[in-house]
Amino acid sequence: MPTLSSSKPVIVITRGDPAGIGPEITEKALKNRTIRNEADFTVIGEMPASVTMGVVSRESGHIAVRNIEKAVRLLDSIRGRKALVTAPINKQAVKEAGYAFAGHTEMLAAFTGSHNVTMMFSCDHVRLALVTRHIPLAKVAGALTGDAILAATLNLYEALTKRFGIKRPRIGIAGLNPHAGDGGAIGDEERVVIQPAVKKLSSRLKNVIGPYPPDIIMRDLYLKKIDAAVSMYHDQGLPAFKMLYFERGVNVTLGLPFIRTSPDHGTAYAIAGKGCADPLSMIESIRLAIKLAR
Repeated sequence: MPTLSSSKPVIVITRGDPAGIGPEITEKALKNRTIRNEADFTVIGEMPASVTMGVVSRESGHIAVRNIEKAVRLLDSIRGRKALVTAPINKQAVKEAGYAFAGHTEMLAAFTGSHNVTMMFSCDHVRLALVTRHIPLAKVAGALTGDAILAATLNLYEALTKRFGIKRPRIGIAGLNPHAGDGGAIGDEERVVIQPAVKKLSSRLKNVIGPYPPDIIMRDLYLKKIDAAVSMYHDQGLPAFKMLYFERGVNVTLGLPFIRTSPDHGTAYAIAGKGCADPLSMIESIRLAIKLAR
C-alpha cells in the first residue's frame, strides 16, 4: 500500500481478466526501472485455481469486475495525486458473469457515478477521442447527438489544456459520412447534427474545425496540422491509430474523478499463460498515468 507521506503519485493497477495476459504484462511492466521508482504502486488482482488460462469463464468475469470495484473504492480513499491503470478485461466473460457493461469505460462510469465520460486514445502527439463507443455500426447514426459531440469535445479540450499542456489546441471534428457528406449528397448527419454542434463549440472554443473529412482527419493529425481529433464512432479513427501505435497506444478515460489509462489491446487469450506477451502498451499506460497524475 502507498504511504501517506510519499510525494509520489499513487498508481493503482488492476490485473484485468485472470485468464488473459493482464497479470503477465502487469508483472513485466513493474519490473521496468524507469517507471518503478516514479510512483507508489498498489496492484489489485486474484488468481484462483478455478480459472483456466485462455478460456472465457464466468468466474474470470466476476474477478475482473470485483477488482475494478476494489480499485475504485481504494482510489476514493486516496487524497492527492492518483491514477488507475487497468489491464485488459474480456467483455464476453463479464457478460457471462451477469454484468451488462460494454467495457471498462461504462463500468467505471457506473462505479463512480460519472455521467459524462469520453474514451480517448493517445500516443506521442496523436490524440483521438470518440463520440460513441462500443455499439453496433448500424446504431451509430441514431446515437449521434449534438450534446454527445459537445461533451466529447469539451472533455478532450479540458484534457489537452489541463493535463497535456497544450494551451490553444486545434481540434478536428470528423464527419460521419464519406467526404463529410459532400454537402448533403452523401447523408445529412453533417448538416443536421455535426455542423450545429461545431457552431456551438466554436462559440466557446477557438480552433475547432469540422465536419472534417473522415478519410483524411487521421493523416492531418499525424502530420500535426491539428492537435487532436474527434471520431464519431469506434472504427472510424481507431484503425489508423492502431496501425500506427498498436504496440504503444494508450486508452485514456476522460470525465472520471481520477486519471485512468489502459493498454489499447485486449486479453489475448491465444497467448495467455505462455510468457510471451509484450508489455510495452502497459508500460506506456503506466508512464502516461504518472505524467497526467502529476
